[in-house]
Order: sequence, then structure tokens, then C-alpha cells
Amino acid sequence: MLGAAMKIVLSALLLITVLSSAQAREFRDLTNLEGKTIKAELLDLTEDGMVKVNVNLKPFQIPLDQLSAADQEWLKKWNTERKLGKEAAYFSRELFADDFSAGAFGERWGHYKSGSVVKDGVLVGITPEGSDHSAVDSIRFEGEKDLQVEVKFQFVSEQAKSFNVWFDDKDLKESHAGHVCQVTVSPTQVVMSDAKTGAFTLENGLYDRKKANQLTEDEKAMLETKTARVPVQIELKKWHTLTARTQEDQIEVLIDGKQVGTFKSPGVAHPTKSLVSLTTNAVDVHYDDFSLKAAAKP
Repeated sequence: MLGAAMKIVLSALLLITVLSSAQAREFRDLTNLEGKTIKAELLDLTEDGMVKVNVNLKPFQIPLDQLSAADQEWLKKWNTERKLGKEAAYFSRELFADDFSAGAFGERWGHYKSGSVVKDGVLVGITPEGSDHSAVDSIRFEGEKDLQVEVKFQFVSEQAKSFNVWFDDKDLKESHAGHVCQVTVSPTQVVMSDAKTGAFTLENGLYDRKKANQLTEDEKAMLETKTARVPVQIELKKWHTLTARTQEDQIEVLIDGKQVGTFKSPGVAHPTKSLVSLTTNAVDVHYDDFSLKAAAKP
């Protein structure tokens, strides 16, 4: 016989299971072209355009094109998110991708003070010795607000310092070099920064005074609010995958599919980001399978 305490535990587990199952089920009021509405449990949307549902616990199939335009649009989005995941569905419009298998940079790549090369199917990030600026390898595109950059990376030695993913708008006049926001990855830390309203803002000469070490204590404190730092432990000589997203005023960073952190700041919401770059600080950072995606159009 089960003791009273054990019965209570089992009852609680059963309740949790039932609630979880109920929460996993999804219902929607569906309206057909004649204006009639039914409440249905959604099961599937097939490739041939049939909506599989349960109505009063009985299975039915409804042709998608027999439902209202609003329901058709909603169901297509629901099906995509269900199959790909919400974030993957949101960032589903590919702007650019390169697996570096061609053995050289494609014509869309731009460079600034970069000694980077494509070798053995990977991008080898190199800042030339003695250079006054880290190597920048970039892609231009039409302005977008919400973006996702995904890239495999490897710190191949202890000489590897860090790399940045920059989101810029070269037509932006309020920020030095059109910088909007960035993600910096090192073996021990991930940094997320709002450049537009932070350290690169040209408002009131802040950027120049920062370079000259002339900031007030209040300005230094303000700049601290424009950056978030998250400790990490990234193994050397091993491939990892970085995912960096901007959505509205938020930056989100994942490494190997796991969220590292998020950061919100108004500059991140800049509506026309039109350049993304990999900036290699020093040497011994390798990259592969670079992709740039934007939010799906309404």
C-alpha cells in the first residue's frame, strides 16, 4: 500500500501532467467564407492545404482556402512557427549566406584594414600587424530593423582575443562610423552594446571626449547603462555557433543554441541597419557558415 505522502506526490505529478497536456493543446475560433464560426482544436496544416482539427473531440479536415483571409494568414504563420520554432520563423528571410567553400571572398564582401583570407573552407580573420584598426569584413544590404546573424567560430589559440559582430547604418550621422549596436565574443565574456546612443554617439561631442578621456562621472555612468557583460567559458580549438539577434530594442545572444543573455537599449531599435561586419580583434579567430537573415515581411 502507498503511504499518504506518496499518494499526495503522485496526485501532484498527475495534475501537473494533465495541466501540461492541456496547455500544449491549441484552440482557435475558425470562420469560413460564409461567416460561420466554430471553435476547433488545431492539429496540423498539411502540404496540400488541409487544416486538421478536432471539433467536440471529433476529427475534421477543412480546406484552408475555405476559411477567412485572416484565419488563412494566421494558420500559415502558426504552422511555420510550430515546425521551425518561433524565432526561426520570425527570422526566415535570408539576405546572405556564405559557407566559404568557394575558396575566396565573394564579390559582396567588403573589407576595411583587413588581412583576412578564405582558406580551406573557412574565413581566417586577420588584423595586419601594426594596423591601427581591427580587421573588418562586412556585408551591405537594404536597410532592415530586425536582423539575425549566425556564424560558426573557433578560437584557434590563446592569441585569439575576441571578435565583434557589428550592426551599422553607414547613412547614420548621429553615430561614429554609423555604428548602431554590437556583440563582442571572447573566450571568457560576451558583451552587448548600444553604440548609437552609447559610446559612439556624436551628440554633445561625447565620442570625441571619450577618446580624449574627458568624460564626466555622470557621462561614464550613463555609458555603463549602454552595455551588458555576461561571463562565459568558450573552449579553444573547438567550433561553436554564435547567434546574434536584434528585435525592436533588444539584442539576444545564443551560443550553441543556448541563450547567453539579452540586453535592451533604445539605439538597438534603429530602423535601417544596412551593414553587418565581423571584426577580428588580433588573430586566430576562424569563421564558417555565415548567414544573415531579416524578419519575415508581413
